[in-house]
Formats: sequence, structure tokens, C-alpha cells
Amino acid sequence: MRSKIVVVLLFLLPLIYLLSRNRNQRSLVATRIDFPQKLSAFKLFTGEPKDLIPSSGIELIELSSTLFTDYAKKQRLMKLPPGSRMSVTGNGLPQYPEGTLLIKTFYYDKEENDPAAGRQLVETRLLLLKNGHWNAGTYRWNTRQNEAFYTKDTANVGVTWKNKNGQLRKIGYHIPSQQECVSCHQFSDEIMPIGPKAMNLNRTVTREGNQLNQLVYLQNKGLLQFKTGLSKLSALPAYEDTMVATAYRARAYMEINCAHCHNPNGLASGKSLLLNYNMPYVHTGIAINQNNIVDRVSSLGAFHMPKLGTTVIDEEGVKLIRDYIKQLNKVH
Repeated sequence: MRSKIVVVLLFLLPLIYLLSRNRNQRSLVATRIDFPQKLSAFKLFTGEPKDLIPSSGIELIELSSTLFTDYAKKQRLMKLPPGSRMSVTGNGLPQYPEGTLLIKTFYYDKEENDPAAGRQLVETRLLLLKNGHWNAGTYRWNTRQNEAFYTKDTANVGVTWKNKNGQLRKIGYHIPSQQECVSCHQFSDEIMPIGPKAMNLNRTVTREGNQLNQLVYLQNKGLLQFKTGLSKLSALPAYEDTMVATAYRARAYMEINCAHCHNPNGLASGKSLLLNYNMPYVHTGIAINQNNIVDRVSSLGAFHMPKLGTTVIDEEGVKLIRDYIKQLNKVH
């Protein structure tokens, strides 16, 4: 009898192991629409595309804290259908109207201290809200920099630029596949935007020579309505702002670089680490994972975090995380 039990266990244990590994893994959702082959079909820019001048009706948006993508710069644009408004209901994503188009173009200034030296456009990513579902599309810019073409496949693009310290940097910039895009943008069983949450849009911007709150500016233009008052909203800190306390900066960094997976509804929801900015510290798992966090953000390879979107180490980001981990016992 005992030998039979042993045999049964030998068969069952691998099955139990596999089930336990996969119980929190989700299938990736698919984009539900066909995107046009050329980015120019959206008429996003006026004049030379490489100048990135938005067409009429397309609004520039800015975030307090931004995703690190191999030191690429990004222009973020938003196009709402005529006569429509987005609604701010809390610190999370606004309620965007049907037909909203979110546009993000990744580029490098050839010389960061001299924008007049020109730039290299690499890719433009779109999120289009249609029939109640967000759809993700990626466009790769050609060498002439006058058109970008739709792609579902991954690609590596050579980029050379001179950074603010005068150092010549070279990388093989990784354009993600459609599946890779979805794996970061999937929230439960839907594709969702990551960056443009109300608390990340709740910042000061300069428009027409005037400084004002970005949400108020959009409200004044008839593009936004508050269902939660501005005074009740949080403001995500800019993690690059050294005047802000390290703990707040580090949590903001993890919100925008990690929490799209490490949240209760993300692809890493089954892990012991939840990194939403407003998640109470005692529920984040940061304390018990502190060594693992530092190890994974500071090394490349199969165990590197963030899992996608980077081919080089974010040296400034790693330093911020290290500094935060060192003072955990003092600030929490």
C-alpha cells in the first residue's frame, strides 16, 4: 500500500508544481483592430514629421515621472474626438472618451546639449480606444525620417548620440513586438495605458508662455472635466527631482517602471511585490524583497527588471533604488 502511495505522489507532485507555477499566469490579450500601414494616415504632425510639430486638435501631454527606455526621449500626444472630454474621477486613469488616441514617439537628440544638431526618431506607439477596448500599435521610422511603418515584430535599431556629459553613447535600441507591448499594458484582461494617470498628469506645465497646472489647462480647453476635485488628487512626484525626499522619488520610480506588472491586476500579481505608488508600504513586499529588487534592477540578463523595454542599466535609477533601500528602516 505504501509503495502505491509513493508512486501516486511521484506522478502528482510534478503536476501540482506546474499548476502552482501557472495559476497566476494569464493569456495575453490581442489587439482588436487593424492599424493602417503608414503612420501618416493619422495626420499627427504638421510640416516635416521629424520636427514633431503636432497637428491642430492634437494636444501635448507631459508626465511627472516617465518610464526609462534606454535614455530615449519621448513626445506624448493625445487626440480626443471633437467635442468630447476626458473625466478625472480619481488618481488613476481618467475616463477617456471613445475614439481617444494616445501617441508616444521615442527619439534621441544627436547631441543632448544642442537640440539644433537634430534627432533620430526610432518608433511611435499608439493606443486607440475603439468599441470600449484599447488597442496597441507600433510604427518604426524609416531612415529618411519622413514616414513610420506599422510592425508587429521586434527589431533592433542602432542609435548613436552624445549625452549631456559629452560622452558618445551607442546602443541597439529594441523595438518591442506587439506581444511584448501587450504584456506590459495588460491589466486583468484588457490593454490599458500606463503613464497618463491623473496623478502623473497633475503637474505644472508651460503653455503659451504661462505656467499652470496641466489638468486645469486641459479643463480650460474643454478637454477635461473633474468628477473628483483637483484638491483631492495626489500628485506623483518627479523621481528626477532631487529636492523631493528619496523615499517618495523611489516609490514614484517604481510606480512608472514596475507597477504596470507589479499590481493586484498585473501580470506579476501573483508575486509578493506590489509597487503601486499609493499602495501602503506594509502591503508592498518591498521589505522582504529588498535585496532581490536591487539585484534585479542592477544587472542585465534573464533576471533583469524591468523585464522588457531596456537593454542598458538605468544607472541613475539604480542609485535611487539603492539609496531608498538603505534607509528603509528610517523612513518606514
